[in-house]
Amino acid sequence: MDFDRLIIDGYNLMHQDGALDGRRGDLSTARQRLVRRIEQTASGMAAKITVVFDGREGGRDVALDAPNLEVLFSPANRTADGLIEQMVHDAEKPERILVVTSDWIEQRLVSVFGASVISCREFLLRCEPPSAVPKKSKPARGSTLGEFFPEK
Repeated sequence: MDFDRLIIDGYNLMHQDGALDGRRGDLSTARQRLVRRIEQTASGMAAKITVVFDGREGGRDVALDAPNLEVLFSPANRTADGLIEQMVHDAEKPERILVVTSDWIEQRLVSVFGASVISCREFLLRCEPPSAVPKKSKPARGSTLGEFFPEK
C-alpha cells in the first residue's frame, strides 16, 4: 500500500462512472453500489478508505461502512469538497493521503496541503482488472509521420 488513507469525492466519482448510468434517480441505491464497488476494488490502495458525499445533516452512514471503509456526508453548511480539504489540512501526514476527484480546483487545494491526487477516471482504471484495460495500439510497422500528420 502506497498510502495510509484514500479519500474519495463520492458524487464526483459517481458521475464519472458509466456503470452507474440509469441509477442516479435513486441516489441511495447508486451510493450503495458505488461504495460496494470501491470496497471490492480499492482495498489494496490504502489502509483506510473514506468516501465523502455532499449531504444535508452531515455525519457517517454506518449502514454503508465496512472494515477500513467509512462513508461521510458533509453538513448542510459545507460541501464534500470543503470536508475533504479540512480532512487533508488537519491530517498529521497529508503526504500519506491520496484524494480521488476530477474537480480541478479541489485537486489543486489538497495538493497544496501535501496530498497526492488522481482523477476519477484514473481511479476507475486502477480498479479495473488488468485484462479489462484496453492496451494502447502501436502504429503499424513502417508507418511514416505523414500518415499521422497528412498534408493539407
